[in-house]
Amino acid sequence: MLQNHATLQQIRFSLLQELRKIYPESESSSILRLILDHAGYPSSVYLRDPDRVPGAATVAQINEFVSEIHRGKPIQYILGYTHFCDIKISVNESVLIPRPETEEMVHHIIAQSSRAPDCILDIGTGSGCIALALKHQFSQATVHGFELSQTALKVASENGLVTGLEVNWIEGDILNKFTWNTDSGYDLIVSNPPYVLNSERAMMKINVLEFEPDEALFVEDSNPLLFYSAIAVFSMEQLNDNGTVWVEINEQLGAETAYIFERAGFRHVTILKDIHDKERFIRVEK
Repeated sequence: MLQNHATLQQIRFSLLQELRKIYPESESSSILRLILDHAGYPSSVYLRDPDRVPGAATVAQINEFVSEIHRGKPIQYILGYTHFCDIKISVNESVLIPRPETEEMVHHIIAQSSRAPDCILDIGTGSGCIALALKHQFSQATVHGFELSQTALKVASENGLVTGLEVNWIEGDILNKFTWNTDSGYDLIVSNPPYVLNSERAMMKINVLEFEPDEALFVEDSNPLLFYSAIAVFSMEQLNDNGTVWVEINEQLGAETAYIFERAGFRHVTILKDIHDKERFIRVEK
């Protein structure tokens, strides 16, 4: 535990020692930076004034963060926020922590949009990060976030208010057609649905298994593509001609997921790889 009267240099050294017990070097350095930034001591401060002594309240807060980290709690939940496509997004244990792969998908969507979409739908919006990032980029578009969880919708709604980005939040279940009370005529439909197989749990870290919502992550091995099947049917009904669908996918099921959309009647189904050379996204044109 850090002691009062510790300097920034001592705090930084001690924090890194604790973080390295749990995380690899690069992740430890990243978490250290997040904690010190949150405490009001970004790198520009502690590099310029390493002998500065933070107040007792700051030290106590950092000690509490370390205790939570040792419990396996993700730093994003500890701080209560993360950043996604340059937007500060509040998160808690009712929503997934946005992944870099999802941010990468948004960048692909923006880069490959030949014209700005007028109407956008994010299915399974969670924290609202995708919907808000797309609204930020396509400011003239009408954007909808569709979500089953009321607690997740509350987080998304609060993020919309804080960011000042107007998104229509809709409660509904993509697996239940009777709840599809959304508008039709979308130019862009995007989704990062649950796609991690239950059999893959053994490979997951404790900070994911014990803190992030299961229902937003996992699917049964016996029916791993049920969400994509529903998204394909929904999109065929409600996507405009020449509209596009983007989904994040399980790297092991790229061809199978693509076939779901081909079977639904879509043309031009393309699998894209992420920066780690894994099949991670599918782009579909109607």
